[in-house]
Amino acid sequence: MTEALYVFAVNGDSAVRHTHLTRAQGETPDLPPLTDWLGAEVDTDEIEMFPVRDIAPISLTDYVTMAFAPEAIPAQAARRMNALKGSVLLVPERALAEEPAPGREATLIATLSLGAADHSADLPKAPVTPMPRPAPAAPPVARGGGQAWLWALAAAVAVLVLLMVVL
Repeated sequence: MTEALYVFAVNGDSAVRHTHLTRAQGETPDLPPLTDWLGAEVDTDEIEMFPVRDIAPISLTDYVTMAFAPEAIPAQAARRMNALKGSVLLVPERALAEEPAPGREATLIATLSLGAADHSADLPKAPVTPMPRPAPAAPPVARGGGQAWLWALAAAVAVLVLLMVVL
């Protein structure tokens, strides 16, 4: 199942900036009545609205390709999109409760198919191999005479003290 991206030209002056970036930065602009504009209930967390000049020097088709990954933008739609001068309204199909029926405030410029993940492939089972076992730990090394050096040192000190007393 593929999803559509609706590209609308905003008719009239609009300097509203409502994008994924502005939402991430905590900006909450006063949005126009988009439900009235599009004739359908709109989830404003999914849409983008901005003046096209904000993305200069890249074209609108390049922006849409990077931000929404459409399958392909037909040449005629690309020409219409790149000719926009005012503001644009990008509305993924999932943001609408029903098919849009735009009023005079928005003009549909293009409907693009968005790429969708294909989870229908049958993948082969991965071979299961047991985890390698760690090598057995070596037995602790017996340190015979661990205290013998201490006795030797004590004996040497005793001999030294005896020599000092005698001399």
